[in-house]
Amino acid sequence: MNKKILLMSGVLLTLGIIITIPFINNNKNIKSNIAENDTNEINNDMLTLMYETGIDTNEYEISTSNTWPDDNYIFNKELSGCENGGELSWNQQTNKITLLNNTSDRCYIYFDVYNKAVINNVTSSVTTNSITVNVSTIVGENPISKYYYSINDGGYIESSYNSYTFNNLNDDTSYIIKIFVEDTLEIQSNVYTINAETESVTYICDNGTNMATCIKNQYTSQGSNGLYYHTSSLANSASDNSYRYAGTNPNNYVCFGSEKNVCSEDNLYRIIGVFGDQVKLIKNTSLGNYYWSGSSSNDSGTWSSSTLNTETLNGTYLNSLGSNWSNLIATHSWKVGGGTRANLAFGPNGVPKNAYNYEVGYNSSNITYSSKVGLIYVSDYYYGASPTYWTYPGYTYSGATDLNGNYGSSYDYRSAKSSNWLNANITEWTITPFSGNSSFVFYLSSDGHVAGVSGNQSTGPVRPVFYLNSDVIYVSGSGTGSDPIRIN
Repeated sequence: MNKKILLMSGVLLTLGIIITIPFINNNKNIKSNIAENDTNEINNDMLTLMYETGIDTNEYEISTSNTWPDDNYIFNKELSGCENGGELSWNQQTNKITLLNNTSDRCYIYFDVYNKAVINNVTSSVTTNSITVNVSTIVGENPISKYYYSINDGGYIESSYNSYTFNNLNDDTSYIIKIFVEDTLEIQSNVYTINAETESVTYICDNGTNMATCIKNQYTSQGSNGLYYHTSSLANSASDNSYRYAGTNPNNYVCFGSEKNVCSEDNLYRIIGVFGDQVKLIKNTSLGNYYWSGSSSNDSGTWSSSTLNTETLNGTYLNSLGSNWSNLIATHSWKVGGGTRANLAFGPNGVPKNAYNYEVGYNSSNITYSSKVGLIYVSDYYYGASPTYWTYPGYTYSGATDLNGNYGSSYDYRSAKSSNWLNANITEWTITPFSGNSSFVFYLSSDGHVAGVSGNQSTGPVRPVFYLNSDVIYVSGSGTGSDPIRIN
C-alpha cells in the first residue's frame, strides 16, 4: 500500500557503533540521548517519530510528545529508514529498535496503528514431572497462526496449538513459563508469564518396604484405596485371603522394565492383587495379536502345547525384558485345567465365586503348568469389577439366563464394563481353556462379557501376566498413571 511520507529535517547522527534504542511501552518520558560513545544516552530531539493517524489511513503525523507509542502501534519497516542507508530493525520481544550504521545519518521511525492479538489468561495443570499450559487469547486484526512457549528462559518452542505440555521436569520444583502468540502477519502479542510448580512425589510406603507388604498396608477397610480383602466374610468373594484391586480406576500402576524418569506406556503395568507374599501384575496394554494356540494350524486348547505360552510369552517377551527385570518375576504353578462354560461364564452359575472355585480353587483340576509368564484368569477379570457385580454371570442369553430368568447386557458383565478397571476395551485372551472342549478357550470381550472360541480361530490381543518375587521392594511412586510405583 502507498503511504504518505512527510519529509522532515533530521539531525545528523554520528554513529561508529551499534546503537540500541529502548522501545518503552509505558509512556514514560524519554531521558536518554544518542551520543558518539557507548553510554547509550539519547536525546529525543535527534529522532523523528511518525505515528499513523488512524487504522489504515496511510497518513502520518510527527509525534508532538517525548513518549513512545503504546501497544496499539507497530513498527513500519518499509517506511522507516535513514538517509545514508542505516538499517533499523524492531525486536518485538525486547521492544527495542536497533540502528546499525558507521557514517553520519539522520533517521525517521514510522509506526502504524494495529490491533494486536492479546493473551488474556493462561491456566496450568501439573503432575510430578510435567506442566501443561492452556492459553486464552483475544484475537486482533488478523487470525493467530502460531504459539510460542518457553520455560525458565530457554528457547521458545513453536506450536500450532493453544496448549502445550513440558515433560521430564523435576518434582516439587517451580518453573517460569513465558508465552506469546503470532498472527498471520507475524505480529507478536504481549509476552505472558506464569509461575507453576510441579507436584511432590507421593510415597505410599518407605523406600525399601517389601512390595507385598506395602500394598497390603494400603488396605484399611473394604474398598479403601480400591482394595478388597477377600476373606470368607466378604460376600461373594474368592475367600482366598487375597488383596485385590476393584472398581473404575484404582491407583495400581507400576513401571516395569524401565528406569527412565517418565515411564512409557509400554512399560506401564497394573497390580491385580497380592496373593500370599507375591504381587500379581498385568501389562496395561496389549503385547500384540496372537493365536491362543500359537498358530492357525494348532487347534489344541492345551496351554502346555501353545507356542504363545512357550515361545512368545516365556521366550521372546520374557527375554526382551532383560535379566535384571525378568529376575524379579517368580516362577509360578499356573492352574490350566480350565472349566466348563456353565461354571465359568454362562448364566446362571457362571458368577465370580463359582468361576474362581472351578478355575483355580477347590473344585479346579490338578492340571498345572510351571512358568514365569501367563495370562489373566477369568476370575481375576470378574473381581476387577466393583462388588456390586460379583453376583452377575459373565454372559446371559435366552438359553443361559441369570438366576431370575433374565438375560441381556443389563444382567451380565456387560453392565460392569465401566466399573471394571481390568476391561481394557479390547477382546483379549485368558489363560483358561474349556474343560469340555479340547480346542476352545475363554476370552474377555471388549463389551465386557466372557465367552469362548477356538484358540486357532483368530488372533487376539495378549496382555502378559506374572507374579513378582516375594523379596521385590517398593522404591517410590503413588500408583497413578503419571506417577507409577517403582520397584527393585
